[in-house]
Amino acid sequence: MCDIPIINIDDNYIVRDKSTSDGSQIKYNYENKWYKIDNFGGEGEAECLASLVLECSGLPLEDFVHYDKMMINGSLGCVSDEFRRDTENESFISFYRLYKNINGRDLAEVTSRMDYDDAISYVIDFIQKSVGLDVHEYLANTLFLDEIILNTDRHFNNYGIIMNKDSYRTAPIFDNGKSLLVGCEYNPELNSIADSVKQVYSKTFSADFGFNSRYLKKYRTMQLDFEMLYSRLKDYPDSIQKKALMYQLNKIESR
Repeated sequence: MCDIPIINIDDNYIVRDKSTSDGSQIKYNYENKWYKIDNFGGEGEAECLASLVLECSGLPLEDFVHYDKMMINGSLGCVSDEFRRDTENESFISFYRLYKNINGRDLAEVTSRMDYDDAISYVIDFIQKSVGLDVHEYLANTLFLDEIILNTDRHFNNYGIIMNKDSYRTAPIFDNGKSLLVGCEYNPELNSIADSVKQVYSKTFSADFGFNSRYLKKYRTMQLDFEMLYSRLKDYPDSIQKKALMYQLNKIESR
């Protein structure tokens, strides 16, 4: 592996946002790129491994954000390109913000009172009625990725759409850092990866990653090339995040 690139960025480029995230990563928007500093430790590693999974998924490159490791102001983190194609005319709006703007309520609170299948259908119907987008495939692929990487922080600010005047499209899959046991208690002397995996839960819809993923399985276009992925992981440096990913891949492939 190459040395991790280093960059120093002035605090004037920090972007502060309000979200339902568990973490509060320091984020910079600088020269058309996004930089995120690890908060729990391992987010950049998890983002890179999630990118590797997506590169072996058969999805078009424009359907997901690619992340690379980066040393930012002396701290580990990651970098990604701006995912809006036209920064002057396009804007990103999350499912959370869209619902808040239209209904004045918190989408997470509303769906938390529903059964998971009703909640998924409710969100799909809301997006369809609001902007005319069918997000079955978008949600199906995102929820399958989250099952693979055990994303515990896929809140409604991490689903979204891109607006350009009166046209809309789904945003690429992004922000996968709170995954692969990042932020979870893991002590290899006390518990195994398998034991740790049992302690993590999905943040949206059902707490069970598998339930969410299976509910929309027929709309999924993401198809893992396991041979390619294992080949690329072979020389990837060892880490807790890699071990968690290998555990998940073996479990999913064997079913």
